[in-house]
Amino acid sequence: MTQNKQMEILIGILGIVVGLLIAIVQYFWKRYITRPELTIEIIKDGGSSSPRGLSSKNVVNEEGYIDGRTAIRVFELNWRFQIRVTNNSELTAFYPELTFNPNGPKFNLIDKINTLQPIKPTETVILKAQYRKYEEKTGEERTDVGRQIPEEFSDLGLLLTYQNSHKSKFYTLFDFNEMTNKFLGKRPNEYKNN
Repeated sequence: MTQNKQMEILIGILGIVVGLLIAIVQYFWKRYITRPELTIEIIKDGGSSSPRGLSSKNVVNEEGYIDGRTAIRVFELNWRFQIRVTNNSELTAFYPELTFNPNGPKFNLIDKINTLQPIKPTETVILKAQYRKYEEKTGEERTDVGRQIPEEFSDLGLLLTYQNSHKSKFYTLFDFNEMTNKFLGKRPNEYKNN
């Protein structure tokens, strides 16, 4: 065999190997790397603070009355929020599912995300949510729901699970304390038992 013939065979084999490598890389890239990118925003949408009666912590004065100006009352605090899930990519996200941090607070009422409805590119899904709690304070000390967020929201976290068209799962972790989205390729440990 001549040296030119050997070189042609070697170039042919090299071409086949390179072609296979390109096909394999493209397959794995589409299946495991190319992903939709969903982001989460939580936007305050109003609220209310309603008195529900007098607290048992009040002290009765000598005349048998409770001073109304300094009385401790039970207040029902309600915060309303919008949870906005936006697809910031050119790929459709399939089977979206929202999970709360098991160690943090949870909304009392929240719209369900339709897991069978894909989220198309640049589409936003808005979920309405409400958080309620009670406190015992004087009228002057009570929480201003218009300006303040519940203290326990520093531990609020949401995990959004979704799939690409090849059924590979991806995750967006939202941290309310930092107001950040982290894009993950595997489920975080604290969410594994949910």
